[in-house]
Amino acid sequence: MSLPVLKTARLVLRPVAQGDADRIVELVGNFDVARMLSLVPHPYRREDALWWIDQTCAYADGGERAFAIDEGSGLIGAVSVGRDGPAPEFGYWLGKPYWGRGLMTEAGRAALAWYFEAFRDASILSGALDENSASLNVLRKLGFAGPHPHRLRIKSRGQDLPGTRVRLTFETFNSAARVLS
Repeated sequence: MSLPVLKTARLVLRPVAQGDADRIVELVGNFDVARMLSLVPHPYRREDALWWIDQTCAYADGGERAFAIDEGSGLIGAVSVGRDGPAPEFGYWLGKPYWGRGLMTEAGRAALAWYFEAFRDASILSGALDENSASLNVLRKLGFAGPHPHRLRIKSRGQDLPGTRVRLTFETFNSAARVLS
């Protein structure tokens, strides 16, 4: 299944492409971004971005489905939903210049609406480091609940750190979407 292009009030979510590699390196290469992501090395190199893009393109039919978040000037972050285990996982990152504007909540809502409509899974898992209050707030606004303590391996720091795992059910998401309509 190829990914659609999703449009929100301020954003376009489109499939990640090879041409996004340099911008991904620029944004994820900022340690303030990388330090909150579990699988991201630091420094983040072009080869890392190309590998990730190749993986998301290869898995689009059954694994991670990654959307580039575009504000009109090019990629500013990414949001993905994928099945790497028994339950789908929701993940995301946003370049530091775009923090604090509600963009990730907007992008996340669009990606989750598409995923639930397309795949009808009963629930989706996600998580964040306990120190990442902004990310935990995004998850709360999207309707994720839990919380379940969890340790996350943070590659850029070479440490296992305390985090929180949460779950979003199809019913909760639909209820929240109706309230926001």
